[in-house]
Amino acid sequence: MSQLDDRLGTLLEDRKRKNRFRSLKEYDPSRSGLIDFSSNDYLSLTTSRSLRDAFISRLSTSSQIVGSTGSRLLSGATPAHRHLEDRLAVFFNSPAALLFNSGWDANVSFFSTVPQPEDWVVYDELVHASVHSGLRASRVRPERRVGFTHNDPSSLAAVLRRITNEPSGSQQGTVFLALESLYSMDGDMAQLPKLLDVLDDHVPRSRQCVVLDEAHSTGVYGQGGRGIGHALGEEGGWSEGEGKGGRVGVRLMTFGKAVGSSGAVLLCSPTIRSFLINFARPLIFSTALPHSTLISLECAWDLLQGPEGDVRREALMKLAIYFHAQLSPLLLRTPRSALTLPPSSDAPFPNSTNPFLPSNPLSPIIGLLTPAPHALSSFLLARGFIVRPVVPPTVPRERRESGYASALRWTRMWWIG
Repeated sequence: MSQLDDRLGTLLEDRKRKNRFRSLKEYDPSRSGLIDFSSNDYLSLTTSRSLRDAFISRLSTSSQIVGSTGSRLLSGATPAHRHLEDRLAVFFNSPAALLFNSGWDANVSFFSTVPQPEDWVVYDELVHASVHSGLRASRVRPERRVGFTHNDPSSLAAVLRRITNEPSGSQQGTVFLALESLYSMDGDMAQLPKLLDVLDDHVPRSRQCVVLDEAHSTGVYGQGGRGIGHALGEEGGWSEGEGKGGRVGVRLMTFGKAVGSSGAVLLCSPTIRSFLINFARPLIFSTALPHSTLISLECAWDLLQGPEGDVRREALMKLAIYFHAQLSPLLLRTPRSALTLPPSSDAPFPNSTNPFLPSNPLSPIIGLLTPAPHALSSFLLARGFIVRPVVPPTVPRERRESGYASALRWTRMWWIG
């Protein structure tokens, strides 16, 4: 064994001692009979017969199926890519759209290039790791990257007061606010209206840039699955000249979860789109999405915008209601020190009048906190349920003693299709 293997092996053993060791687990629920509670396939599109038939039919008539042949800046910018971007921009009511190979690439691209040294980036403490990776590669100084307590408007207000009271922060630079609409571990939703109101109280809109990661709400919430920002009428950014439009200037929609495919789209202004094409290394140096993926996405959005999409979203919410009904009496009989839910918050959208987004919508993500996540996962697997443990450093250190059993996701709607 080489010196390198020795050193790396020591680090891996240390991770095992801390109960943080990761390994790949392979499951095939379709063959094993296991029920999958850990995938992101919220609407079960990966097993949709109608989506499969539409995809195969379109493949049979397409002149291009496999690779895109190069990056978007070389030979990979095809009419099919631009057609999908144009379609998504119209569908999500955005000035422009830019495809990426993954949500990770999109977040890293944006946060590593768009914020400049004179800017501030304020983020929810539970925002996705890709945001932090992008910021570490950015030109924003570390002291200008500031977190606030998860989903807490008062904590955000305190951070903004400190920023605006500093001589260097009061009159210059853009204040970026990085949020997720639905958080993947706790399964709670951003207090979006309250947080945006706080931002308005402290920062002029001309200096705001709200970035909303809708990875876990894409396809699930809002009309046709347009997401939470659209359902609240906050999409598209704010036009100072016209004095209208939503307050969320940039939205990230990913396709590897409810959409049942891969890739992502960043919804933004034409200027931000052009800037990313010029400076975002993950976009510049990556081969573009293959045509097979573009075809699958066109078919998936056909389904999500149609009646079957509504049926699947409604079924998902019914399953969430059923699961909570079964879980609640169990938790009442179980010591909180052994198993509990994350703290709940108030209804996130108290003034919502959108029929596709109630004031307190249910989430398909149910996180269970336990001091024995691996043991609970093994216990459930032996009984036919795939429930994966999520432990530090994926979840915050302060939850080490009561770590996550998993982020349970109701995804197997086996009675559909």
